[in-house]
Amino acid sequence: MRYTLLISLLLVLNSVTAQSKKDVVQDYIDFSVANNPELKAMDLKYQQALEMVPQAKALSDPSFSAGVFVQPIETRIGAQKAKLSLSQMFPWFGTLGAKEQQASLQAHAQYLNYLDAKSKLEMNVRLSYLDLILMDRKIFFTQKRVEVLDLLEKQSLTQFENNESSMVNVLYVQMLKEELISMLGMFQDKKQTLQTAFNKLLNRNLSTVVDLPTDDSFWVQTIPTDTDFSFDKHSRIDSWEAMKEASSFGEKVAKLNGMPKFGIGLDYAIIAERTDVNIADNGNDAIMPMISLSIPLFRKKYKSAIKVNQLKQVQFEQLKMEELNRLELEKQKASEEYATGTRNAKVYENLLTKARQSFEILTSNYETSSGKYEEVLNMQQKIWIYEQKQIEAQVMIQKSIAKFQYLGM
Repeated sequence: MRYTLLISLLLVLNSVTAQSKKDVVQDYIDFSVANNPELKAMDLKYQQALEMVPQAKALSDPSFSAGVFVQPIETRIGAQKAKLSLSQMFPWFGTLGAKEQQASLQAHAQYLNYLDAKSKLEMNVRLSYLDLILMDRKIFFTQKRVEVLDLLEKQSLTQFENNESSMVNVLYVQMLKEELISMLGMFQDKKQTLQTAFNKLLNRNLSTVVDLPTDDSFWVQTIPTDTDFSFDKHSRIDSWEAMKEASSFGEKVAKLNGMPKFGIGLDYAIIAERTDVNIADNGNDAIMPMISLSIPLFRKKYKSAIKVNQLKQVQFEQLKMEELNRLELEKQKASEEYATGTRNAKVYENLLTKARQSFEILTSNYETSSGKYEEVLNMQQKIWIYEQKQIEAQVMIQKSIAKFQYLGM
């Protein structure tokens, strides 16, 4: 009678289907993008870079000076009492435009870094969420295996009390159960750590419970069909290209800074009227337009600035090549994960089908009194193990898809 109840319970557990839940990953991604402090800091850095553009294209401030003669200077038309001067310097033609382009490209590079950080955050949220799902399923299947061993322990004790089996069988089952309970505790601790890491990505209370799916609808995603893409337009590549181009304009600015600067100005002299004579233009203030020119005689600093920007261009080209190599490696790893996950999913799907067929045969034989309940229990545990392995393979596939989505942005 006890054996019949045990088999009935196993059949019920094997046929349980969990309630379907809404896929909430996109909601978590949107929340993380809106609240992640690192992403906010990168956006602020981009805003700062934008504010550098109007500064770069602005003229230098005009110069104004005023002076009063302690001892007025006598002139033919009167004593010069004070002098006002206003002047404005201008860089060589094209300098301000080159500076503006340089600052704009530097700001664009910051924006591309922000886009990459945003896409990487989205990927990390997906990966972290998948880790949580996998650990949650491991806990579920381990709990079910512990429940089965509880039943098996009670049956073994009953058999031992009735002199139908050895105490060794009881101790063996207890050993297996203790191992699983220890593993269950480790999984639960790991899930708590993964939940904390996930909540940190979202910048919210670390103890907030994460809503996890309880069925397999989460695995329904578009499988990447075209993974043969290049990284020419990836933000990590474009960012270094923008910095290289900015350095090219920096080189142009350095060359133009070595050209003469010119200025225009106006002097206004205040003349006191003479009272001792009556002459033409008596006491008329003097106005003198002026032009100035700076001559860059000391060339070493300009040559050095040109050389620095040339070296930066070579540096950014090398960094771009290194970034391209890293992206290619990440793509290869994602391809490997996808292939491994797909292969394992097929293997465990096949093994799971055979295990379920064996379970049905064993339960049928048991009902006809030709089977042993231990075999039924072992086959049920094997089914749960294969289901867990199948989920691990599915998680690997989903992780590779998330990485492909990031790499192909």
